[in-house]
Amino acid sequence: MKHFFADADLGLIGLLFFFAFFCVTVLWTFRPGGKKTYVEHGDIPLKEKDDE
Repeated sequence: MKHFFADADLGLIGLLFFFAFFCVTVLWTFRPGGKKTYVEHGDIPLKEKDDE
């Protein structure tokens, strides 16, 4: 088990995986069609409840 955590290749694979995950997250966040959704979600705290 000790050799599993000391393997340099697994560290590189983990680095590449998290870098790819970060890139996909950034691209998803700044995609062209997402602005409308983010504006709607940002306005949620400012809306009044009609239930009361």
